[in-house]
Amino acid sequence: MTALPDKGHTRPGITAVVVMFFAGVAAIAGGLPLPPFIALGGLIALPWKQILRLRKDPPWEALLAALFVGWAALSWTWSPYDRPDQALKLIAGIPLYAALAFAIAHLEGRWRARAEAMFLFMAFMASIYLFAEFVNEGEATLAYKILIEGAPAGDLHTTNEVNRSLGHGALLAILFAGPAAALAWREGGPLIGLLLLAITGMMSLGFGLEVNTVAFIAAVAAAALAYAWPRGALSAIFGGMAGAFIVVPLTLPSVAGALPESIRSRLPESWEIRLEIWRFTGTLLSERPWTGWGLDAGRVIEGEAEIRGTVQQLLPLHPHNAPLQVWMETGAFGAILIAFALVMMGGRIAGAPLLSRLQAASIAWVAVAYFCFIFFSYGIWQEWHAAALALAIAGTTFLSARPKAA
Repeated sequence: MTALPDKGHTRPGITAVVVMFFAGVAAIAGGLPLPPFIALGGLIALPWKQILRLRKDPPWEALLAALFVGWAALSWTWSPYDRPDQALKLIAGIPLYAALAFAIAHLEGRWRARAEAMFLFMAFMASIYLFAEFVNEGEATLAYKILIEGAPAGDLHTTNEVNRSLGHGALLAILFAGPAAALAWREGGPLIGLLLLAITGMMSLGFGLEVNTVAFIAAVAAAALAYAWPRGALSAIFGGMAGAFIVVPLTLPSVAGALPESIRSRLPESWEIRLEIWRFTGTLLSERPWTGWGLDAGRVIEGEAEIRGTVQQLLPLHPHNAPLQVWMETGAFGAILIAFALVMMGGRIAGAPLLSRLQAASIAWVAVAYFCFIFFSYGIWQEWHAAALALAIAGTTFLSARPKAA
């Protein structure tokens, strides 16, 4: 008796489809509700058989990444911040996000096709809604904040909360757009993929977050390079990101402090504030260079400076730069671990026998866009965008080349 094509894939397939739908809804809601859906999906779809097969070819890059996450969680024990929330989220959340991506990567048959269709739908759902909000200046989200949450109308804080929510949703939409556009291209709909990229690109200009525009432009450039030069570009991208975790903490603070006033005064205020944050963080690195200050130390370390007539916090929760945050909180040991993990990931991906041009382009898109987000703005430990990254990575696995028949 011939085995059914869907045998063994129904549970992870249903999970993937449901989670992807709710991921689109989460993007509309600002991204923050996403982690529980991804974690629960990983728990339900956990592919034990495929994980056990890894014993024959241990994924050393994944083990190094797990060691980095474990070290980061352990660093909470010497952190001045007394709440263990983030350490627990890292230990419990990251493996479950990875489990869902791993389960989706191993889908076959009709459930794989259904998951691919839902990934496309999810990406369009997020980008079209956010594009409409960009055109209408956040009208729907503002109405929700006022009517449902009771926020005061016309208040600057309410406007900032609207832009923050939509900007977070835009991060998800940008991550999903690259793999979804490549998927549409592979299925014979290049114009559909270009349409998705066009509306996502226009949407990235809104909500007062320049980092979204920077991430989108960088992702387009990286994807084009990886499509033309798949294996070499991916090796260079992952090697560059690894190098950044070692070199940037040693150079960026001094560069930020040495910029002349003539240049600083021409920058947007938010970027001048970043320069001061990076300069101040650099002074902390030398005090605890090897083990760092511990997880979430930025939440309690204080410092102030007057910038353009306003007193600003010099470490508002985190340094708004992932390499600086990793070195400050987990020390040189943490920076070395994540750098080695990235180098080995790049080598594994670039050497994959079924790597296609479209898959290389989509991987480059996700990697570079995400790195821009955490390099210029978001804290590296925030679970909502880590969960989104796992789903975006799952989307890139749909694009591997089909093995040739024997």
